[in-house]
This record gives sequence, C-alpha cells and structure tokens, in this order.
Amino acid sequence: MSHRYNMIRGYGNEQQFLLPVNAMDWLSENDITYGILEILSILDISPFINKYRDDGRGSAFFDPRSMLGIIIYSMIRGEKSSRKIEMCCHYDIGYRIVANNLTPDHTTIYRFKKNNSKEIKSLFKQLSQIIVESGIARIGVLALDGSKFGCNASLSANKKLKYLEAELGRLFDESQEIDELENDDINIQDMEINRLPEHLSTKEKRKEVLNRAKEKLIERHDIESKKQEEKILDREKEELESGKKKRGRKPLEPKKEPSSDSKVNLTDPESQIMSTTNGWIQGYNGQIIVSENQFILAAMISDEQNDKKLLIPMLNELEDLFTGIHPSISPNILLSDAGYFSYPNSLAELDYGIQLIIPPSKERKIPEYSDNDGYISRMEMICRAICMGEIITFPELQSIGTFVWQSFMNREKQATTQEICKRVMEVRVKSPTGRELYRKRKYMVEPVFGNMKHNMRFRSFSQKGKENCEGEFFLAALVHNIKKLIRFEGIVKIKEFATNIIKPSRGSGFSYIFANTVCKVGIDTCRFIHPLVYFG
Repeated sequence: MSHRYNMIRGYGNEQQFLLPVNAMDWLSENDITYGILEILSILDISPFINKYRDDGRGSAFFDPRSMLGIIIYSMIRGEKSSRKIEMCCHYDIGYRIVANNLTPDHTTIYRFKKNNSKEIKSLFKQLSQIIVESGIARIGVLALDGSKFGCNASLSANKKLKYLEAELGRLFDESQEIDELENDDINIQDMEINRLPEHLSTKEKRKEVLNRAKEKLIERHDIESKKQEEKILDREKEELESGKKKRGRKPLEPKKEPSSDSKVNLTDPESQIMSTTNGWIQGYNGQIIVSENQFILAAMISDEQNDKKLLIPMLNELEDLFTGIHPSISPNILLSDAGYFSYPNSLAELDYGIQLIIPPSKERKIPEYSDNDGYISRMEMICRAICMGEIITFPELQSIGTFVWQSFMNREKQATTQEICKRVMEVRVKSPTGRELYRKRKYMVEPVFGNMKHNMRFRSFSQKGKENCEGEFFLAALVHNIKKLIRFEGIVKIKEFATNIIKPSRGSGFSYIFANTVCKVGIDTCRFIHPLVYFG
C-alpha cells in the first residue's frame, strides 16, 4: 500500500533560493525595525562621523547609523550584553536589517557606546526638539521625577579616608623598600603581584586609583561645606526679616577638613551610596522631565541623592532644549512631588517663566481649599506687599483665613516670605484646579521609569564614571522616545513626519500649546495658575 502524506515540503537543506530574497519581506510591515530605520534616516549623525579621519587613511569604520540601529534595537529588546548582541547580529533577522547586514564584534559595540557619550546626548536633544516642534509632544504641562540606578561598582568598594591615607602610606614605604633592593641588585620578581586587574597591576597604578578617590572625597567635602555656609546665611537672613530667632537646631559650622570616616568608592569614585525602597545601592540619581504623552524632553544623572537640589539643574536642561525652538513654543506648568520643594526652588519660576506645582509636604497632610473663599487673591496681595518691603501685621494675616492665622500664631509682627511661599504652593496643589492638574503627574512620569526598568531592563549602568553612565542614560531616554514615537504615530506616519520635518509646527505657537494644556477648566478658573505669583 502506498502512503501519500500531505506534507508542506520535504526535508532537505541543499536546495538554494532560485531568486534573490529581500530579507525585509521576512518581517511584518508594522515591525518596529522599520520605524527605527525611518527615524535614523531623519537624524543628523555628522557628530559621530566627524570623529573619524577624513583623509582616507586608517582602518575602515562601521557606519554610525548601523551601529546606532544595533544598540537602539537591542535596548528595545531588553538586551544589554555586547556578546549576546554580537551573536544576534549573526542569527536574528531584525538585528541584521537594522545593522545593514553588518556583524560587528562585541568589542566594537561596547567601544561605540563608551566613546560616543556626548554624541548620544546631542542626538537625544535633536530628536526631542523635533518631537516638540512637530507638535507630537504635548508640552502644556510637564512632569519631573527621579529614580535611582545602580552602577558597575560594589558597595564593599567604599572605603574611608583614613583607609586611603594608610594605604597610600604603605605603598610609599614599599616603594622606598623596593628602590633599596634594586640598588642592591636583588631579584624582586617574586614580590610583584601578578594576578591583579590591569588598572591595579602596579603600585603606581594603585596609587593613582587611591589618589583619585581621595581627590574626589576632598572635592565632595568642599561642595558640602559651601552648601552649609549658604544654609547659615539663609537662616540669618530669615531671622533678620522676621525680627525673631528661628526655632529649631542651627546649622553646624562646616569642618575645614573632610572627616576620616568619609567614604568614597574606589571602583567608581563619582558614584554615591543611594537609598531605595529595596535597600542601598551604589549608583546615580536619574532625573527626567516628560510631556503629558510621556515623551522625555530633558534628562540627567547626578550623584546627589536629594531631589531637592536637582530642580534647578533640570530646569536648565529644559531651558537648553527650548533655546533652539521658536519662542512661541514653551511649556506652561511643571509638576513634581514633595521631594523637590524648597524656598529657592519655588522662586525658580520667576527666572524660568514656568509655573511650578510642588506640594510642600505629603499631599494628604495639606488641607483642601475652595476657589471662592477669597484666599488666593488675598495671598497674592500679601506676597506682593512683602516683596515691596511692607510690614504684614497680625490682623492682615488673620483676614486671609483661619488656617493661615493659626499657622502664624508664633509671629508677633510679620510672616517670612518662606512661610507665605509655602502657603501659596499648598493652595496651588489642593484647590480644585490644582488637584486636577497634580493628579496627572503619576501617570505622566512614573510609567516612563517603569518602561525603562522593566521592559528595557535598564536598572543599572554597565560602565564606570559619570560621563559614561550619563551616555547610557541618554541612550535609554533616546530609545524610549523612539519606541514611543513609533507606537504613538505608527510606521506609516513616520515617513510623513520625516518629509514635513522642516515645515513650521501646526497653528500659531501659543494657541497650539494652550490647546494641549491638560487643564479642562477655563482660563478664568485658573487665575492663580497662569499669572506668576511673586514670592520674594
């Protein structure tokens, strides 16, 4: 009996293709690979190319667009290992397409990421400006937040200053002993330590590592001393304004020398010990400002654990982004959590022209206010009066409302601008309009960190040094924007976006931005949000 199996095709690997095959036909038309290629085609990568020789000499280099395609696609796929990326360039069709069928080795991939930190940052800024000018990012209301990222260094590598000084002294004594032995023509080959890493293989290199760590510790102490002196001056100024000594412990005078118990990491001296919900890590504090539809517009990393000190640097990054954009396109409001509140930060809106909504404390501890109780307009009058040097008396404070009157009971004549500033910010957060705006902060910025840490598996840096880690962070922000752009606009719209990129943005600048503001109530109801309230 003959068998007739309904087999698709018989087994056999010897048969070749009769016609050339287009590898792009093996992926679906909506594959994210095509979106990456379209976006890379509209970006200016001349800063990458300008780093190479232009006289035709030397070894050939890989096309930066192919290298960028590889590292962007790998980060979207959540792959960080350079060796695994190299293997994927041989066997994964998606990698082969974005790499233009090139197969760089793992060393080339790693060096490209390490040696192009500044270029990746400029590429991120370039794409962010394109997204803003084209009207894709809704920038009426922005949100700021931070998250801790680990670095390529161990917590156990943190050493105290007294250890560094003792180790340097020991190495100096050993060097003198070796010099004496060399003068006596004694073989010292057995005294050398041959199994240490390259950067610690000789005593000179170990000295260099220890000296660099000690210099970083002294530099950090100088910065902290300067900040402590500023705190003392601010307290004296506040006491002079109020005419009464401020309650609470006075700031201590800064020490002239760093404490012997001060710690620094020998592997990555620029990193810091960071506190997280899951314990302590060695790493950096990553900061981002995002639009309402979750595009990252500004980013940075810092060794500063306290978010309060990072609001001004982030506003500088945001201002730098909008410097190259038409003046009519600018954000209106910036939301952030209570970790960013301070009196100097509240005054920042006067310099940067953007409304800040920052709760002075946990939101649940702030009482609610009504838009019709006369509190807001009266508070603004008090602020302006203080700015003009007028004395605010107790009855005037009592006229604002019971809450403010009770909070200033310890004052005999006037309240300080710091306290008034805090009350104004509380009103912004807890009034009906402010609550509607501030409620949007969580789902604007926190899902972005969720995408970076969970989907992209970017929880720690693989390189050492702040500059290299910053390049990795900007690469992650760039990849997030590319992924969001592809998902938000779709592959078909990317081409249309690329052809119209040099055209002016839709509508007049101000009207378009105002239309994208998430505030659903009218401008009259937002009277305390849109005019600037002067604090000092």
